[in-house]
Amino acid sequence: MRSLLLSILVLILASSDLQGQRGLPFIYNYGSDDYSAGIQNWDISQDDQGRMFIANNFGLLIFDGQNWSLVNTADGTKLRAVMAMDERIYAGYQKNFGYYEPNDLGQLQFISLADSLPSQYRDFDEIWKIYTVDESIYFCGFDYIFKYSAGKIETSDPNANLEITFLNQRELYVQVWEKGLTILRDNEFELIPNGEFFADKRISGIIPLDKNSLLISCFNEGLFTYSNGQLSSFKTQAELPYKSLIVNAMLRLKNGDIAIGTQNNGLMIIDKDGNMKSNLNKLRGLIDNTVNSMFEDSQGNLWLSMNNGISRIAVTSPFSIIDYRLGINGAGYAALSRDEGIYLGTNNGLYLLQNGQSELIPGSEGQVYSIQELDGNLLVGHHNGPMLIRNGRAELLNDEKGAWLFRSIPNRPNEYLIGTYLGLRKLTQSGNRWTVSPIRGFDESSRVMHFEGNHLWVTQGYKGAFKLTFNEEYSSVETTELYNSNKGFPTDILINVFDIGNQLIFGSETGVYEYKQATDHFERASTLNTAMGEEVALVDLDNDELGNIYYIASDAIGKLMPESGTGYENQTNTFNTILNLWNDDLGNIQVLNAEHVLIGAREGFIHYSPALDLPLNESFTIQFKEIQLNNKKDSLLYAGFGDLLQNGVNLPFRFNNITFEYAATHFASENQVEYAYRLLNFGEEWSQWTNDAKQTFTNLYEGEYKFEVKARNVYGQESAPISFEFEVKPPIYRTRAAYAFYTLGILSLLFMGFKTLDYRHKQEKAELEDSKNKLINQKEEEIRTVSEKSEAEIVQLKNDKLQTELKLKNQALTSSAMNLIQKNQLLNQIKNTLKSLSDDDQEKGAKQKLQRIVKSIDRDLSASEEWQQFEEHFDQVHGQFITRLKKAYPDLTPQELKFSAYLRMNLNTKEMANLLNISVRGVEIGRYRVRKKLGLERKDNLSDFILRF
Repeated sequence: MRSLLLSILVLILASSDLQGQRGLPFIYNYGSDDYSAGIQNWDISQDDQGRMFIANNFGLLIFDGQNWSLVNTADGTKLRAVMAMDERIYAGYQKNFGYYEPNDLGQLQFISLADSLPSQYRDFDEIWKIYTVDESIYFCGFDYIFKYSAGKIETSDPNANLEITFLNQRELYVQVWEKGLTILRDNEFELIPNGEFFADKRISGIIPLDKNSLLISCFNEGLFTYSNGQLSSFKTQAELPYKSLIVNAMLRLKNGDIAIGTQNNGLMIIDKDGNMKSNLNKLRGLIDNTVNSMFEDSQGNLWLSMNNGISRIAVTSPFSIIDYRLGINGAGYAALSRDEGIYLGTNNGLYLLQNGQSELIPGSEGQVYSIQELDGNLLVGHHNGPMLIRNGRAELLNDEKGAWLFRSIPNRPNEYLIGTYLGLRKLTQSGNRWTVSPIRGFDESSRVMHFEGNHLWVTQGYKGAFKLTFNEEYSSVETTELYNSNKGFPTDILINVFDIGNQLIFGSETGVYEYKQATDHFERASTLNTAMGEEVALVDLDNDELGNIYYIASDAIGKLMPESGTGYENQTNTFNTILNLWNDDLGNIQVLNAEHVLIGAREGFIHYSPALDLPLNESFTIQFKEIQLNNKKDSLLYAGFGDLLQNGVNLPFRFNNITFEYAATHFASENQVEYAYRLLNFGEEWSQWTNDAKQTFTNLYEGEYKFEVKARNVYGQESAPISFEFEVKPPIYRTRAAYAFYTLGILSLLFMGFKTLDYRHKQEKAELEDSKNKLINQKEEEIRTVSEKSEAEIVQLKNDKLQTELKLKNQALTSSAMNLIQKNQLLNQIKNTLKSLSDDDQEKGAKQKLQRIVKSIDRDLSASEEWQQFEEHFDQVHGQFITRLKKAYPDLTPQELKFSAYLRMNLNTKEMANLLNISVRGVEIGRYRVRKKLGLERKDNLSDFILRF
C-alpha cells in the first residue's frame, strides 16, 4: 500500500509543473490544543458575519477569526452536521437534530426538533447532512430524511438504509442502499436513470461538472461522470489510480477547480478536465491525511475538517511557499529560472527544482549568495568561493573564501569581475579552463556592484558608493572615488546600487538617488521617491519585461506599476501578508518572468503570481464577541449572537466597569488585524490602531455612552464601525429623587436650623441681655463709683485749681492791695511834704501850684477806677462776695464794702487805713459801723463772719 501511495505521489508531482513553479499554498493548521475540543471534525458552515462553525466530536466549534469557542452538546453526543442560516445554526447529532438560537443575552441555546417526532421515528441513528431548499430545512440521516418547514416536520421513510445525501441544483440526491441513486421528490425516492449502478457502491460526493453533467465520487470505486442519464468513468490527462484512493468528499471551488478530500492522501485539486493542480497531505503541510469535509468560505479560503484537526488553505492567494516540504532547506538568498528548472540558493546550498521535486546540487553545500547565467555559463557566488555548475555539479573555481556575485566586463568576452569579501577578482574563461586573478588597488567588500560604461560602481553598506576605473587589462584599479554624504547622499550608510532597465539607481538610508555626471553629484530620483515614499530605505529591487518594478524596503514589500506618463502606482497592501516572512539577512527579490516572482524567505522562497493578485472585494466585518460587566457575578450583557441590544442598557452606578471583546473575521490577516475604538462622552477621538481585541473601562461617571470600534485588516481595509450604547445611572445619592430629597432635607434642615438658631439666638439674646444688663449695671456701678470718684477727684481738682487760682488771685489782690497801699503811702508822704512846703513857702503863686498838686493827689487817692477793677477780681476769687454782700446788705456804703473786702483779705488795720486813706481810728470806727449794719452781736467776730460769708 505504501509503495502504491508513493507511486500516486510521483504521478501527481509529474503532472504538476505549475505547482512546482508556484510552490505550496499557505496552510494554517489548528489542532485540538488550539481549539480545545475533540480531534475529529466533520461538517463546516459560515454565517453572514464570517464566523466559522464546525461539527466536532465534543459539540459545535466556533471560530471568529480571533478565538475558538465550543458549545457542548446537551447529552454529550457527537455533532456531525451543521448549517448556519440567518440567526440560527442548524445541527445534527446522534439521535437528535434542531438548531441553536441566541437568547436575550446572545448566548446560543439548542432547540431540539427531534423531541416533537412521533415515537416510531424517534429511534434514528445519526444526522450527517443538513440542506436548505426554498423555505425548507432537510435533516438527512441513514434512516430517515426529515423536512422542517413552517414549524412542522415531515418524515421521508425509504424503508431501507440510506447513505449520505447530496444537494445539486435544489434537488436532493439520495443513495438508497441496494436500490441505487435516487432523487427525493414529494417524500418519495425516485431512482434516476442508471441509478441502480450505485446500488452497492458508497457515494462520497456529487458535484456539477458542467451545465449538463455531474461528477460522482465513490469512497473506493473512483470517479464517474453522469450526463443525460449516462454513466462513464471520469477521464484524466494522467491515468490516476483513483480506485486505490479513498475519496471522502468532493467540492466544486469558485474558480471552477475540483477539490477532492481523501481518507489516505489528504487533498487533491484538479481542474474540470482532470488535470492535477495540487496535492496536499501531511508531508506537504496538512495537519492530517484524512479529510472528512470541505468548505470554501467567503474570503476564498478552503477549510478542511480532518480526522485529527482542522486545516485552512489560502487557495486563492497569489502567494505560495517553496520550502522544506518541497525539499528546499534553509533561508532563501538567490534564484534563477532555466529550461531545466529553477535554481534556488539557500544558506544550505544550491537546489534545482524540477516538476515539483528538488535536488541539492553536489558540491554546493553551504552558503549561496548568487546564481547567475553569464554567456551561457551558470556561475554561483558562494561562501567557499566562486563556483561553476557543470554536468550537474558545483565546481570550485578558486579556493579564496567569499564570492558575492559576478559582472561581465564590458567589451571583453569571457572575462568577468568577481565581487568578494576582500575586493575584486578577475575571472577568465578559455575553453573549459577558468582562471581567477587578483585586481590590485581595491580591497573593500564588493557585494553589490554594477557597470556604468567603463566605470564600476561598488556600494559598501557602511561607507558609501565607490566609483572605479581600471587599467586596460583590468588587472588593477587606476582611480577610486568615494561618494557618500559629501556628494549628495543623506548619510554614509545603507547605500546600494540597482540596475533597472539599463539605468542605475542608488538606494540610501532615506530615499532613492541618481548620479548626475554633469555635476558629479547625486540627486534624489523624484519619480521613484514619489511612488515609494520620500523616506524609503531600499533593500533589493528587480523589474520585469512589462516595466513593473518589484522592491523590498526596510518596512515594506511592493510593486510599482507604470502609469500613464512617467509615474508609478505603488501596490503594497497585497504583500502585507508576507511582510514578516522575508529573509532580512540579505533581502532579495528575483523576477523570473512576468508571471513568477520569488522573494527570499526565512524558510525557502515565497512565490508571487501577479495573475492571481485580483482586486480585493471580500467581505470584512467586525462583531462583538462579548460585552460584560467587571464587578458583578452575573455580568454578561451580550454573548455575540443575535441582535445586539439596539436601545442599549441602563447600568446601575455600582456596575460602572464594562469590558468589550470583539473580533474581525479576516482569516488572511491571522493575528495582524488591528482595532481602533472610542467611547463617546468619554473621549471623542479614535484610539491608535492596536492588535488588542479587548477594551475595559472602569469607574465611569454617570451619563450616556456610545462605544464604537472598527477593524483594519492586513491589506489596510477598514471595516464599518459597530457600536453599543449604554447609560450609567447615577448612584442613588446622585439621582433626581436624591437631589429632591437633598433639597427638601436641606430646606428642612435650614428651616429647623433657622428655628433652632432663632431660638438659640433669642435665648442667647436674653442671656446676653441679662448678662449685658448685669454687666451694664456692674459697669454703671463701676462707672458710678468711678464717676463719683472721678467727680470727687474732679471737684477736688477743680477746688485745687480754684484754690490755686484763688491763691494766685489772692496773691494778685494782695499784691495789688500792697501796691495800692504803697502808692497811697507814697502819695500821702508827697502830699504831706507838699503841704509842709506850701506852709513854708509864702509866695502866693507857688502856694497855689502846690495846692493844685495836693488836690490832684487827693483825687488820685480817691479815684474809683482802681476800685472797680479790684472789685471784679475780688468777686471772681471770692465767689461774688461783694455782689452777694451788696445784695444781702444793701445799706452798706461803698466805703464799707471796701472795708469788708479788706477784712476778707485779712488785712491789718494799718494796711486798711492806707488803702482807705483814713486814720487807724477811722478804721476802728469803720469796724463798728459795719458790725452794726451787719447786725452782729457783741460776741460775734466780724472777721470770722466776713470770711464765712
